[in-house]
Amino acid sequence: MNQKSFFSLLFISSLLMAEPLSQEQMIQKGTEVSTALVQKLGGELKTQMQSGGPLAALHFCSQNALSLTDQIAKESGTSVKRVSLQNRNPVNAATPEEKAVLSQWQEMLKKSEALPPYKLTKLSNGHTVYYKPIVINNEACLKCHGDIAGDSPLAKAIKETYPEDHATGYKMGDLRGMVVVAF
Repeated sequence: MNQKSFFSLLFISSLLMAEPLSQEQMIQKGTEVSTALVQKLGGELKTQMQSGGPLAALHFCSQNALSLTDQIAKESGTSVKRVSLQNRNPVNAATPEEKAVLSQWQEMLKKSEALPPYKLTKLSNGHTVYYKPIVINNEACLKCHGDIAGDSPLAKAIKETYPEDHATGYKMGDLRGMVVVAF
């Protein structure tokens, strides 16, 4: 057996022998990963907004949001994504299971009920998924996701960059989507 095969076998063996995460560990890891993603992406967008306004933030997001999400996933050893019922990028469209969670949370907000900080669910395929709501809680978010004048340079740039955009019209306190961390 060559050295590469040996280390590959050793790595696979360590994965198979690793203890599964407890529910508490999954909650902690889901919270850490989702918080890291929101902080990283939010921080980058804040910098872009300050240096070049909403157009710079839009350009940055279209070019970097998915790779930043992938980076956080790789660093954490999980699968991570952001999803929404009103997605800007089709890649961020919610699955049927995710739509059910988002719809439930939207109903809670309509009834003025507080959203849970997370939801942990075991799917039929055996995977456990951590969901964290993303709520519009910063006026800066509304620069690109609020009411955008249809003839503005930003509206034109959104339409050009995301022809199937559904992610405008939000108000403070609205549910924008959620971070999904799968184990």
